[in-house]
Amino acid sequence: MSLVFSLEEPSLTLVIMAAGLGSRFGGDKQLAGLGPHGETMLELSIASAIKSGFSAAVIVTRTELIEPLNRLLKHLPEDFRLSFCVQHKLDLPLECLALVGDASYRTKPWGTAHALWAARDLVDGPMAVINADDYYGDRAFQLLADGFRRDSDGWQMVAYCLAETLSDNGGVNRGICQTKGHYLTSVVEWLDIKWHGERVIGRNDVGEATLDPASLVSMTCWGFTLDIFTVLAQALTKFVKVSGQLPSSECYLPAVVQSCLASADVETTQAPMGKAVYVNTTDESWLGVTYPQDTVWVKQKLMELLGD
Repeated sequence: MSLVFSLEEPSLTLVIMAAGLGSRFGGDKQLAGLGPHGETMLELSIASAIKSGFSAAVIVTRTELIEPLNRLLKHLPEDFRLSFCVQHKLDLPLECLALVGDASYRTKPWGTAHALWAARDLVDGPMAVINADDYYGDRAFQLLADGFRRDSDGWQMVAYCLAETLSDNGGVNRGICQTKGHYLTSVVEWLDIKWHGERVIGRNDVGEATLDPASLVSMTCWGFTLDIFTVLAQALTKFVKVSGQLPSSECYLPAVVQSCLASADVETTQAPMGKAVYVNTTDESWLGVTYPQDTVWVKQKLMELLGD
């Protein structure tokens, strides 16, 4: 009896969530030219992903943004596969449809978990999942790609230091992470996080609290395998049953990951009812714009990092 090992690397897809309205920013951040040569954050992320061996990207967006985004990305390599999909309010697991009717009461789609769900028919293997309007640095994509080459069935993330992700111009939302060894034990969405003097304050469902500025945070830089879509179907169904009649309720991707961690054994990385998530960390800069005033600083930092 002989054993045959495949040396073929997994095909890696970058899923980019680009459907946001940018209400605090005052426009479509996805189209903002912030790089040294007027590049969007999305263009910079795809360039970083290609360097690390990603061969495809799926952009989840709104119908009216497909044409301008397609124009921006016409320079991509011929062998790089680019797809678009739209985050529709009625694109839900079948069991949800009877509960929401025509969803005309909804003021927005169903959040970041729903955005990833929208890409399910366009992904055929391991994927990185990011925001369109954030800059993660080359290292983040290399860490995810290397992680999938070591373990093509594992989930992972890239975490950043909370203090390095805050805005001087107002509060931001972040997924605060707890770890054991290199594995995630908890990720909780905190809202309106900002500096109050020398303290960092945020709020969640329980109330307001002081946060450790050195905390690791999720900036939506995840690595998932195809089983995330089974998890998302279950999570969205549960969410719609509980909160689906609220006009602006959102199912957050970190909350879905947290529901899987509840049954994951981080000591053995085995999760009979869930998944273990490996946490990569990087000291490279994360950059993002939440408010219009953030653009000046972000442009300056990108020029320092990437300028000729």
